[in-house]
This record gives sequence, structure tokens and C-alpha cells, in this order.
Amino acid sequence: MIDDVDRLFARLDHAAVPDDLTARVLASTVARTNTTRGVLAWPWMLAAIVALGVLTVAGYDLGASLATSDGLDVVAAIFSDFSLLTIAPGDVLAALNEVMPWTLVGAAGVSAALLILAAGHVVSHDPTSLRARRLA
Repeated sequence: MIDDVDRLFARLDHAAVPDDLTARVLASTVARTNTTRGVLAWPWMLAAIVALGVLTVAGYDLGASLATSDGLDVVAAIFSDFSLLTIAPGDVLAALNEVMPWTLVGAAGVSAALLILAAGHVVSHDPTSLRARRLA
């Protein structure tokens, strides 16, 4: 049984392909890649790799240090009951200061910030900016 949709599809013809379609597509692609080609910034890539390594080591050591001490219990108690901070903030800070390896927390924070900064600078969308900086 033929319905209205089948009759409409039967009346359709194939659209003619323009003769210069391939040339136009390739021309627009080449023009676009020449103007927006990314430039890889190797110093930022190296900084990102180093920051990722430091963040990995600091995060592992921080987790291991908290797991071997009462640090996880203190952190879990603070996150489960925020009223502890309003009732006795001095005691909470003293307990955190006793179990928290602040050097590892600082190293993890600095390396995370450097990783975010480096990831933003790894690929520059303006190819002339890096060349201009090198010439200057």
C-alpha cells in the first residue's frame, strides 16, 4: 500500500553535485588551517608534564600519610559535621595541624595550579604570537 510519504519520496530526484565542490572544500580547508594552525609551546608542555608528575607523587604521599595516621578520621569528621568548625574552630585547626602534612598539601596545590596554567598555554591559537615573541 502506497501512502503520501511514499508518493513524495518517489517524486524526489538526486541533487546535482557542483563541479568545483572538491576544489572549494580543499581551498577552504587549506585556508583555515593556515590561519588557525596551533603552535605547540614546548616549555609549557614540559612544565605541564613536570607539574603532573609532582601532583601525582604529592597526592600519593598525601593519601598514604593520611591513611597511616588519624588524618582520614579527622578529615571525615570535619566533612560529616561542619558544626564542629563553628563550635570549636581552634580545636579543629589544631587537630588538622597535627595530622595534616602541609608541605605535601602545598606541593599538590602549587603543582595543580601550574598544571592548569600550563594546560592553558600548551596550544596557542594564534601562530604569529609565538613567532613574534621569539623575534622580540
